[in-house]
Amino acid sequence: MRKIVSLLLATVMVVCASGALAAGVDIAILVPNADHGWTGAVLTYAEEKAAEINEGGVYTAEVISSSDPANQISQVEDIIENQSAQSVVILPQDNTLEATMKKLADSGIPFVMYDRVIDTVAESAVSSVKGDNEGIGVATAERFIASGLQPGDPVLIIPGDNSSVPEMRNKGFFDTLLANGWSQEQVDAIKSTAYTGWSRAEGKRLFVEWLDTSTVEEIDAVKYIFTHDDEIAMGMLEALKSSDIDAAKKDTFLNAGVHLGTSSGLNEIYSVLKGIHQKDYSAEVAGLADLFSVTYDPGMVKIAVQDLVDKLDGKDVPTDHVVPVSVVDSTNVGDFQGFGDAVAVE
Repeated sequence: MRKIVSLLLATVMVVCASGALAAGVDIAILVPNADHGWTGAVLTYAEEKAAEINEGGVYTAEVISSSDPANQISQVEDIIENQSAQSVVILPQDNTLEATMKKLADSGIPFVMYDRVIDTVAESAVSSVKGDNEGIGVATAERFIASGLQPGDPVLIIPGDNSSVPEMRNKGFFDTLLANGWSQEQVDAIKSTAYTGWSRAEGKRLFVEWLDTSTVEEIDAVKYIFTHDDEIAMGMLEALKSSDIDAAKKDTFLNAGVHLGTSSGLNEIYSVLKGIHQKDYSAEVAGLADLFSVTYDPGMVKIAVQDLVDKLDGKDVPTDHVVPVSVVDSTNVGDFQGFGDAVAVE
């Protein structure tokens, strides 16, 4: 009987945009709206996994997106109060969901956290699935050090948001520097812009602001820049290609020999690394000493959902499920599949 009901429900499953669940389901998959390439890919992969589950006929699954933290909080509270889902996979909007996630944990509803992990409820989760955020910081620092970064050299960080993700990326980065001769004082002196919110436009704006407020000498001194996302790096490249920057400062930046490290696996960055982007960023890339991206696959949401399915099936599930990272540059980019819309012609 359960399978019959599940199959009937599967025929009407939809992706709800910024609302409540359409019906009681076995698995609710809560993700942010597709506000940039990475979250857009997460939503797509989540939909694919939900369709696979519904077609299987054992469980029902539904994806519901949220416009902001308050919207997502209301979705979780609806599930708790109305039992509109039997279990939850959630990519928290940010750390403001902490109190709500504590309510979810206390409710006894099984849940898996994906990407952004709220530490205070991690022990209550079925699993916390994430890319190796600390590993991104480690890989970036190691690449910089191998390229000549010395203790105390100026470094600029252009971060994502106030969630656990940037915290862990910075931790891996800083810990690696400390393990390679940097003092705590030197690490504390590393400069960072304001949060970009993972936005290309905001990353571009903050990069232009940094150039505008820095002297030519200060710009020339910064040889290493660590961004937390490929969208931010693309914003920087767009700024360099535009007329938004003082010509002398642009020339200084492009002649400084900057090593630019970023992460996620956006198709556009891979197209840039291949030298086939439609907008032709070859001149801007030629002005960099190094450009690389560390993987952070949005398809991991499928792993998160599968962890929950496995738990419902009575299988053992790793409580701390970390997916390893790889460094992608112009020499190996052909071995990796990016996400997001195609922007290049082979």
